[in-house]
Amino acid sequence: MSDAGSGSESSGSGSNDGSSGSTVQNAINNRGRPQREYREEMVKDMAVEQMKQKMHDIVNRLGKEVERKMDIAVDDLFTEVKQFNLKNYELKQLFNEKSTSHEGHRKSAKTDGKLPDKVFMPRNSLLTDLFEVKHIKTIYHIFIVILIILFLNTVVHDFVDTGSINLGFRPIIAGFGKFHIALMLWCCMQTSTFLLYPCFRMWALFRKNFTAGSPMKKLWDWSAVVLFVSYQCGFIAAAIKALLWFDLPPASSVAYLMEMTRFLMKAHAFIRSNAPRALVSGKKHADSKPISPDTYQGLPSFSKYAYFLFAPTLVYRDEYPRTKQIRWRVVARHALEVIGVVFYISFILERFLAPLFEKFGHAKISSGSFVLSLFGSIMPGSLSFLCAFYSLLHAWMNGAAELLRFADRMFYRDWWNESTFAGYIRSWNVVVHDWLYTYVYKDCVEHVFRNCRPLATVTVFTVSSVFHELILAFTFRFFYPVMFVQFEFMGLMLMFVTKRLGKNVGNVLLWLVLSIGNGLHLSLYNMEYYARRNCPDIGDSIVDYMVPVSWSCNGISHNPNWTITAPWSLP
Repeated sequence: MSDAGSGSESSGSGSNDGSSGSTVQNAINNRGRPQREYREEMVKDMAVEQMKQKMHDIVNRLGKEVERKMDIAVDDLFTEVKQFNLKNYELKQLFNEKSTSHEGHRKSAKTDGKLPDKVFMPRNSLLTDLFEVKHIKTIYHIFIVILIILFLNTVVHDFVDTGSINLGFRPIIAGFGKFHIALMLWCCMQTSTFLLYPCFRMWALFRKNFTAGSPMKKLWDWSAVVLFVSYQCGFIAAAIKALLWFDLPPASSVAYLMEMTRFLMKAHAFIRSNAPRALVSGKKHADSKPISPDTYQGLPSFSKYAYFLFAPTLVYRDEYPRTKQIRWRVVARHALEVIGVVFYISFILERFLAPLFEKFGHAKISSGSFVLSLFGSIMPGSLSFLCAFYSLLHAWMNGAAELLRFADRMFYRDWWNESTFAGYIRSWNVVVHDWLYTYVYKDCVEHVFRNCRPLATVTVFTVSSVFHELILAFTFRFFYPVMFVQFEFMGLMLMFVTKRLGKNVGNVLLWLVLSIGNGLHLSLYNMEYYARRNCPDIGDSIVDYMVPVSWSCNGISHNPNWTITAPWSLP
C-alpha cells in the first residue's frame, strides 16, 4: 500500500513537473513573440525608410534632369527668337552701309584715359547667323556646287585625255608626311607650356618672403623677367631646331610652327595678365573685384590655365561665357568642312598652281611666261584664300569652341564689306587682332610710347610681319620676305591710301589688292620653291639661304620680241 502510494505520489509529482515545465516554456515563447514581432517591425521600418530615401534620390535626380532640360529648352527658345529676329527684322542690316559689328566687343574708354579692354560675351560667328537666312544659305550651297562642278570637270578632262584620274591628293600625301613626328613635338611643346604654371606660382609665392621695396625683391622680380624672356627665346630656338632636325614637310611644318606661335602668345598672355595680380597680392583696393574661390593667393588655378591653353582665344580671362551643352552634330559638320577644304586646297595646288611653276629652275623663263603665271595664279590664289579663311577661322574655330563650350565665337567680323585696309586688318582675324591690341598696341600706347599711337601701330605691324615671315621661312626652308614687305610696307601704305576713299571705291580697291596680292604671293613663293628643287648645287650657307635662287638660277629673261596689235587690227 505504501509502495503503491509512494508510486502514485511520484507519478503525480512527475506530472506536476512536466506541466510546470511546459508552462515556463509557454511563458518564454509568449515573451519572445513580441520581441520577434518588434524586430520584424524594425526591419520593415528600415526597409520603408530605405525605400523612401531611394525615392527621394530618384525625385532629386529627376528634378535636376528636368531643370537641366528646361535650361537647354530656354536657351534653344532664345536662339530661335534670335534667329527669327534675324530673318524677319534684321535682314535689312545686311545691306546697310554702316556696319554695327565693330561695336559692343570692347568696353568704353576708362576714366583714367586707358584704352578699353576686350569683353567676352555669348554670340555666334557672323556666318553662323547669316546662314540662318535662306538666301545666304542658298549662296553657300551654290558655292559648294561650283566647287563640285570644277572638281568633276577636271576629273572628266583627265579621264578623257589620259584615261586616268588625278584627284590631286599628292600635296596632302607629301605635305603631311611625318605628321606623327610633328604630333610628338607638339606634345613636347604642350608639356613645356604646362610647366610654366608651377614656375610662375613659385615666383609669386617666394617673392612674398622679401621685404617690400628691398633690393632682393627687385632682383627676384627682374630675374624672373629675364628667365621668362629666355624661356620664350629658347622655346623658339628648340622648336625650330627640332623642325629642321626631323625635316618636316611643308604642311606639317606650317601646322607645327603655327602651334609654336600660338603657345608663345598664350604664355605671354597668361604671364602678362597675372603678373600684376601677383605684384599687388595682399593689398586691398577699393575697386578690386572679389576673389574667386577657385584661386590660390589671388592667382588662378591650374584648371583655368589649362582651359585657357585650349580655348579658342588668345586673351586671358579667369572666366569665359560658356554654353550649356556640346552639340555633337555641329562638331561633326565643322570637322567635315575642315577635311573637305584641305582636300580642295590640295586639288587647287595640284591642278592649277603646280603646272604653272614646276618648270622653274630647269631653264630660263621668259618675262611673258612669268606674267602669264602671275595672272594665272590670281584666281586659284583667291579661291585658296577664301577656303583657308572658312576652314581656319570659321569651321575649325567654331568646332573647337563647341567642344570646349566656349560661347563667344566672334572669331572674325564682316571683313568682306570693309572699305579701308585698317578695317580689314581689324576684322579679318579677330583672335590674333585682340592679342595684338591687348598685349602689344595697348601696352605700347600706355607704357612704352606714352600715347604715341602711330609708333604703336608700326610696332603691331612689325611683330605680325616677323612672325608671319618666321613661319613661312622655316616652312619652305628659304628666306623670301614677300609677306614681310606686304605687311610692313604695303600694309601701312594702304592704311593711309584707303582711309579717305568712299565705301564702294574702297571696297573694290580692297578686293583688287587682296586678289593681286594673293596671286603675287603664291607666284613668288612657288617660283622660289620649285627653283630650289630643280636647280643643282645650292649651298647650305646662310647667304644661300637668304638670297633667292629663282633670280639667279635660270631666272626670268626679258623677251625683246613683244609686239602689240590694236584690237581693231586683228583679222
